Amino acid sequence: MVMVNFRHPALLIWLLFVNSQLAIAEEAVADSAGEKNVWPLAVAAQSLTEDDYLGEVPKVLTVSRLSQSLADAASAVTVINRETIRASGIVDLPEIFRLVPGFYVGTNAGYVYNTNHTVSYHGMTTAYSGAMQVMINGRSVYSPLFGGVNWSELPLAIADIERIEITRGPNAASYGANSFFGVINIITQNPSDPAGSSVIATHGEERNEVFYRNAGKLNNLNYRVTAGYRQDGGLDNRNDFKRTRMLNAQADYQVNVKNGLEFEFGLADGARGEGNINEDNIVFLPRTKQIDNHYALMRWRHNVSDTSDFSLQAYHSYARSDDQTTSVNILPLLPAFAPFLAVDRLHIKNEVIQKRTDIEAQHTFSVGNNIRTVWGGSIRRDSMYAPYYLASKKTDYFDLQRLFGHVEWRPSEKLTFNTGAMVEHNDFTGTDISPRASINFKPNRNHTFRLGISSALRTPNYLEEKFQDRLLIPMTLPNPLGVNALVVQFRANKGNVNPEQIISRELGYMGKIGRLQLDVRAFSDRINDVIRFDGRTDFTTPVNTFLLNPLLDIEADSANNMGSAAVEGLEWQANWAFSNKTKLMFNHAYVHIRETQPDLKRNFVNSMPRNTISAMVTHRFDKNWDASIAYYQTSETTLLGDGDPVDLIRKCDVRLARRFNGRNWNGEVSAVVENLFNNHYQEFADYNTLERLARVNLRLDF
Repeated sequence: MVMVNFRHPALLIWLLFVNSQLAIAEEAVADSAGEKNVWPLAVAAQSLTEDDYLGEVPKVLTVSRLSQSLADAASAVTVINRETIRASGIVDLPEIFRLVPGFYVGTNAGYVYNTNHTVSYHGMTTAYSGAMQVMINGRSVYSPLFGGVNWSELPLAIADIERIEITRGPNAASYGANSFFGVINIITQNPSDPAGSSVIATHGEERNEVFYRNAGKLNNLNYRVTAGYRQDGGLDNRNDFKRTRMLNAQADYQVNVKNGLEFEFGLADGARGEGNINEDNIVFLPRTKQIDNHYALMRWRHNVSDTSDFSLQAYHSYARSDDQTTSVNILPLLPAFAPFLAVDRLHIKNEVIQKRTDIEAQHTFSVGNNIRTVWGGSIRRDSMYAPYYLASKKTDYFDLQRLFGHVEWRPSEKLTFNTGAMVEHNDFTGTDISPRASINFKPNRNHTFRLGISSALRTPNYLEEKFQDRLLIPMTLPNPLGVNALVVQFRANKGNVNPEQIISRELGYMGKIGRLQLDVRAFSDRINDVIRFDGRTDFTTPVNTFLLNPLLDIEADSANNMGSAAVEGLEWQANWAFSNKTKLMFNHAYVHIRETQPDLKRNFVNSMPRNTISAMVTHRFDKNWDASIAYYQTSETTLLGDGDPVDLIRKCDVRLARRFNGRNWNGEVSAVVENLFNNHYQEFADYNTLERLARVNLRLDF
């Protein structure tokens, strides 16, 4: 049994009581009025069709927690549907975000969690970028340890994704502190869509994977189970391989016309290459790390009336990383201390166990014909066991409580007002408020102008708030220093770091001109209290130890709030259907970062390419054959943390596919070549060199 001791349980009790009373009252009114037992809002929130997001008036769920057309949404949104994912030919999920304006994607960034992509928006890019909220079906998946997402460890098959909604701009008013620059919500297919079994396989250079998928319906239960194995050899000259076993299951159960239950479960485990000999050839040498994670979610949806829905969800996630390393012989490196050292090599057990338990309630209702409202709250507990990073064998806890609300008001067909806010309380920074407001003006059905302002906060993660990682080198007694150990301190955080704050202003335009659809966003963001690491000497080492940092000229880092910045620019995306068979997607972003107060992080103003371009042309030759060609370009940049200066990048990917049909089955085979012209370019850092890769994908449905 999991015991959760939140500091403010009254918030959940009050929230659930009020919601339940509202639900009961509204249900009584609805029943007395003889209303039909239907699920209008629940269906809108859960079961959008392909026409909803591919048709002339696309619908999105993520921005405000209400089902809205893109023309009514409070922020700019990019929707990537399953056909776009298929046409791109990707096998690693983060690669699809290269098709989103303003995004930067780096392959296998960093050398801690070094098999992981980095995905960022508008800068502040590190190997563990944590300034964006990432969710799968509304379940947050960012790591509280570093703040980023371990993309390669998500128990999710690309074949199960229905669409991805990307909110480009702060969205803390809906999803809280990590929704700093934007929100990614990955939405999977309905459990029984499509029904039947599938086998999906990939074979290529340094990449092999196979997945089996079965979906169906048993009376009122829809279900899907996907299991697979993925093997990736990584980049040349890097110890960054990954081998992953994965299982994912989803089910929907229709209790009656007013109530439905949803279940999700997933697990992933395997091995990862870790360590970079060029960056650390003494202690954290190339090695193999074991990972193990799983999650379970349950959601109850209740239709109160034609204009009101209530949902309650709870999930628990677990992630374990077992990383052990043995150093080189340290005696020659410390000759003055060698006679008194108790060991000649250091053995470090860096086990990390992260757990998250989250409960959320949400109530959606309409007031008249012109006003829609959603409000709710959640409580969360994160637990962290990381003896090496936190210098303690005790489990640390982080509690979070939230209350949110959003109102959409449409006084006329041409005007839509959106306003909302989130109030949060957490153990690191106390109570914070994140508001948002926008106005959308539609002079006619083909053109929309949006003016918006929002504020968001980014709560410091464990790396920035509590890391105390150090090396302890045991000594024999007696010795001239009279100590038990030597210490090399890497980080010595003071704690009490304030959240970073962003105030974002935007002017947006959406238009349809013939077969051309445009989405343009001009933005001006002000970021204050930037969290950066600075050297520190006023820290205390363990009793009976001697600090080696001054002798080795090593500074211990501590996170502090230092400096402010402005992020300004223009981004746009275009979708142009040349014909029913040929389509173009084109994206461009210009992002300029400048310092408004001194003391920013090293290379902060260069932490996003000034220009990014992506384009993809798809063409269907006939009902069986289709092809695509994609082009990606990023200007030179210098990323933060483990990053290095990298030059202009240009790459081209091509894909050719053929569908085929049998009597009781159908399928598709495709060939994909990444980096067609074999440009040997560096991505994120000079130790990441990417070359041409080719693979074959096969899917059979039966």
